[in-house]
Amino acid sequence: MKQFAVIGDPVAHSLSPNLHQEVYQQLGLDASFEKIHVKPENLHSFMSSNELNGFNVTIPHKQSVIPFLDELDVAAKTIGAVNCVHNGKGYNTDWVGFVKAMETNEIKLEGKNCTILGAGGAARAIAYAFIQSNVKSVSIVNRSQENADQLSHWIQNNSDMPVNTQTPEHFNTLAREHLIINCTPVGMFPHINALPMTKDDLSKNQILIDTIYNPIETEWCKRGKKQGAKVVGGLDMFIAQGLASLEIWFSGNITDKVDISALRAVLKQRLI
Repeated sequence: MKQFAVIGDPVAHSLSPNLHQEVYQQLGLDASFEKIHVKPENLHSFMSSNELNGFNVTIPHKQSVIPFLDELDVAAKTIGAVNCVHNGKGYNTDWVGFVKAMETNEIKLEGKNCTILGAGGAARAIAYAFIQSNVKSVSIVNRSQENADQLSHWIQNNSDMPVNTQTPEHFNTLAREHLIINCTPVGMFPHINALPMTKDDLSKNQILIDTIYNPIETEWCKRGKKQGAKVVGGLDMFIAQGLASLEIWFSGNITDKVDISALRAVLKQRLI
């Protein structure tokens, strides 16, 4: 039996085992998946002793795991973060999950003006996806101007894309025809009434995307939907990045063989 896991600190909240075990069951794969709580001070010990066939990496190890790896794929090296490991090589499937989720929801990224709320690790993976998808421009909205500038410089170093930064209080000056993605934890359970931007900033011409999947539909997405905006929650991205990891570990097309509707139903039950 092949053995896989997700490591993090904390990790008890992770839905990854539910996702992977459902796929194993659907496809008849002889494999197991567990959650392993690895504190930062124990990462070296874990990396030198684990005998897993592959594992996912979540906060706070996405950067700190890199020195323990033999090789990185192009995306992981460029983004500077790893969320999937196989045979000593680090991969980043977070950006793939975003692109696949946009395809699932029939959202074309190419040529769009896009706004990223936040400037952390998740934002960088999304920015990489924007670069790969040839979006028209990127605006970064973040409380810390320093962090926004760092992400802006990173984008400029890796593309010719026009980039600007703004603070949240100036966000309502942005053009209405924007694709806006929330890469902050604002609105995540248990703080489900918090908003990454105000209701007045929402319009029917916008596409709102939230990386949060718990709750399934955030308050921000609910308000956007009421204004007529197209909204996409984080569950599709979570599923797509997980399937991308499976395709690395099993060296084949997994996504087309999986009943995505059944998989979504299983995960939704865990979130209700």
